[in-house]
Amino acid sequence: MTRFLKSLSFINRYHDVKFPLAGVSFFLFLFLLLSFSFVSQEKNNDYLSKAYNNLYTNPKMSSYYASALLRDSASIDDSSLIAEAMLIYANAEQLLGNFDLSAYILHDVESYINSDDKSKQALLYSLKGRVFAKLGDYPLSADFNDKATSIYRALGDSARVASCYNERGVMLLFMNEYQLADHYFKRALNINREHHNLRQIAGNLNNMCLYEGETEAKLEMIDEAITINRNLNSIWSLGENYNNKAKQLYYAGRYSDALESLDIAYAYADSIGAKELLSDNYEYRSHTYAALNDYRNAYANLARMDSLRAEIQGNTKLRNLELEIARKKELDAQHESAEQKRQYEIKLLNRNFWIFGLIAVMIIIAGLVYYKWYKHRENMKLIIARSKLEESERELAQLKLTQKQNELESMQSELEANSRELTNFAAFLKSRNDMLEKLRDMLKAGYKLDPSEMLLHLKRINTFVLQYCHSDKTESQILLAIEARNRDFLKRLNDVHPDLTTGEKSLALLLRGNLSSKEIAAILGTQPKSIIMSRYRLRKSLALGQEDDLDEYLKKI
Repeated sequence: MTRFLKSLSFINRYHDVKFPLAGVSFFLFLFLLLSFSFVSQEKNNDYLSKAYNNLYTNPKMSSYYASALLRDSASIDDSSLIAEAMLIYANAEQLLGNFDLSAYILHDVESYINSDDKSKQALLYSLKGRVFAKLGDYPLSADFNDKATSIYRALGDSARVASCYNERGVMLLFMNEYQLADHYFKRALNINREHHNLRQIAGNLNNMCLYEGETEAKLEMIDEAITINRNLNSIWSLGENYNNKAKQLYYAGRYSDALESLDIAYAYADSIGAKELLSDNYEYRSHTYAALNDYRNAYANLARMDSLRAEIQGNTKLRNLELEIARKKELDAQHESAEQKRQYEIKLLNRNFWIFGLIAVMIIIAGLVYYKWYKHRENMKLIIARSKLEESERELAQLKLTQKQNELESMQSELEANSRELTNFAAFLKSRNDMLEKLRDMLKAGYKLDPSEMLLHLKRINTFVLQYCHSDKTESQILLAIEARNRDFLKRLNDVHPDLTTGEKSLALLLRGNLSSKEIAAILGTQPKSIIMSRYRLRKSLALGQEDDLDEYLKKI
């Protein structure tokens, strides 16, 4: 659009040219402009396609094509295209081991992603999670990984969810959480096998061979990953596969095979300049030679590893410095372009400074006065509210105390009534025991009588029984009243302790009436010692401790 406007201004300068010539010139220029835009668009799409296709085959070339496209980003109106190129660029730099540069690119790409493009936002979070895991910031890495997983789930993109699981597993490996990492790798592998996503399947299998354990099974996994990546011509992935195969062969004690696998890995990594893979290759060689007692080669490879890692770090710092310088230049240019406008604004501010200052002071004073008044009013409200609350709490406490006293008085009255009824019941039982004793004596006396006197003696016994039955009506009423008053207690006791015997329930009822062991023995017609033993068995049935009071426990039921 900018070039089109410039072309119009160019034509207007020659307004004195005749219309036919001007019209032909205009349409010719417009045709050239559209042709140039079409060619430029084709070139950008070609660069983006090459950058994507070379991402795992040759990350260095992928980085080159992506950066070449971005160098001309000022002439690109499609922010989505810029964002896609920057994401590929950041991904390629991660594969090459330039994690700091990748983090800076991912920071800048956020402004080019449309808020409606959830897929690119999720990819951005996924790449951020990976790079911060490489840089050692695991909490931040986990946060970005969770965001990416959540978006992909909302989009229903299970393949991308599997990719997030894979990245989470790699992060957990860095934290030495091998069991949990294996869990995420397997979840990702199951999803990718369902979708037949070969590249991701190979990546999952490769990552499951990064740690020790089940060596033979992992060797089969890494061979499957190698087969897949060979068919996909993924050079970077093949270099990583053979490195990890060498690691598993090292764990299996097959050191010669491990060195052969490392030679293949080195050839792949060296062909694309993957310094991180070369660094890992030197490390695994050092371990293998040390296991073979070849300490000279072990030390030499260890030195190469240290040198290469120092170089990687040095390059990273240099890139960071260059990036900061570029940003500073951009900020300086923006500052210079805004300086004149700022000078004019300063003049206006100087003219109105005192007026605005006076207004500001008045507003501050008014605000302070209002704040003091408002604070005082709120404090008074708080004091009144606290006073009302304390008064309410006192009234509530007094009400609870009165209620407790009424309950205690009611319980005391009930216990006294129960005690009186039990005493009457005891008298009833005693009289019945006396009657039975006397009846037994009369029966014994009948043994010694003649048959002629037996009839008269039986009539006496019958008359005695009839007299007792006549007097038993009042005592029966007493018994029924006692059972009615204590029916609720017996029900509650049975609900709490359903395994009690009838004798234990009767003893509990008598103990609840504040009767002593002697009184209970008189009622039940036994000895006080038997009542003491019965009390002991009742405590055991109720599961009471030595410090628990049996009478108090029964009163609380």
